[in-house]
Amino acid sequence: MRLIKKKIDPNIKFQAKELPAKDISGTSDPYVRVTLLPDKKHRLETKVKRRTLNPRWNETFYFEGFPIQKLQGRVLHLHVFDWDRFSRDDSIGEVFLPLCQVDLTEKPSFWKALKPPAKNKCGELLTSLCYHPSNSVLTLTLLKARNLKAKDINGKSDPYVKVWLQFGDRE
Repeated sequence: MRLIKKKIDPNIKFQAKELPAKDISGTSDPYVRVTLLPDKKHRLETKVKRRTLNPRWNETFYFEGFPIQKLQGRVLHLHVFDWDRFSRDDSIGEVFLPLCQVDLTEKPSFWKALKPPAKNKCGELLTSLCYHPSNSVLTLTLLKARNLKAKDINGKSDPYVKVWLQFGDRE
C-alpha cells in the first residue's frame, strides 16, 4: 500500500456537525485522524479548525495501490479530536466504516454518527468515499463535523480526525 498525502480540494467539502463542546468557551478545536485499518502506522490528519462545533475541512485523502477486493476487507477509521495546546488532545468521537458496506464506485457522501468515548452523544461527521478501479485508489474526503462537544476547560475544542483502514479482524 502506498499512502499519498492529503490534497486540498476546494470543490469538495468535509464537515462535521453538532460536535460536543470540549472547551470552557462552549466550542471545540476539532481535527480528524484518518486511518485505513489494519495499517495503524499510516495515519493522516486534517488541519485543526479553531473554536467551532460545525467544522468544514475541505481536505481529501488518497489511499493508493488497493485493488477493490482488498479494500472490501478493510475498515476506514475516522477519529475526531479536540486539539489542546497544553494538555493531551481530547477524543470527541469516532466512526468505524467497513468498506464492504459502501459502494465505492458511486463516490457516496453520507453522515455517520460518531461513537462517543463515553455514553453521551458527541456530534456527527460528514464523509465521502470513491474507489478508482483503474489505478486502485481509494479516495476519502472528510467534509465537516457538527455538534461537537467542548473538551477544553474553557468550553471550546480543537477537534481533528484519526482514520484507520482495517482488513478483517486485523488492524
